Order: sequence, then structure tokens, then C-alpha cells
Amino acid sequence: MLMILLLLITAQICGKMRTNGILRYQIISETGFNDDGEPIASGSWSEEIPCSIKTVTNNSKGRYEDGKFNQASYEVLVETIPLDVRRVKLERDGITLGEYPVQGLPTPTTMGRVKIIV
Repeated sequence: MLMILLLLITAQICGKMRTNGILRYQIISETGFNDDGEPIASGSWSEEIPCSIKTVTNNSKGRYEDGKFNQASYEVLVETIPLDVRRVKLERDGITLGEYPVQGLPTPTTMGRVKIIV
């Protein structure tokens, strides 16, 4: 809680960040149990959060038996986000970049931002 408060204060001191995209994170909630007694998770998406998206890799070198696929990874900076985010949707300049799992934990930066690697 203290870390989130410090991030909010630092973001206010450092001013607004330049953004070039939108991030939505998945909100997972348990809605009940199935016939085997296992929890049923249902997911919804957060509101749009302005962010700065930097492409780390984006190529068509991924291959599988029947063809190929695009490999992409991004570095995303946001002002505030919950630290338990597991999956995000990214959009830049009106183009949907995709839905990605978060690699590791979101990392606070020195400028009051939070960095996410997807």
C-alpha cells in the first residue's frame, strides 16, 4: 500500500507522461464452483489506461508445422496499475497490438512510472 502511495505522489511531482497507447488489464474474479467443486474464474477488462508503448521485438520468424506467426514483445510504462496484473490488452494509434501475459512483476521506475514487460 505504501509503495502505491509513493508511486502516486512521485507521478504527481514528475508531471504528466507522454503516451502513445492504451492498456487494459484483465480483472479475474471467481464466480462460483463447477460440478467437480473447482472454482470458475470469469474475466473482465479494466477501463482504458493511457500508457507509453515501446516495441522491443516484432518479427515474423515464429514458425510452426502449418505456417508462421508474428513474435512481439513490448515495454509499457503507465502511471499507476495494480501490482498483481497477469494479462493485458494493448492498443497504439487505434491499432490493436494484441493480448499478452505480463512477464514478471510490474516494476516501479525512478520517474514515478510502472514498467511492464509483455
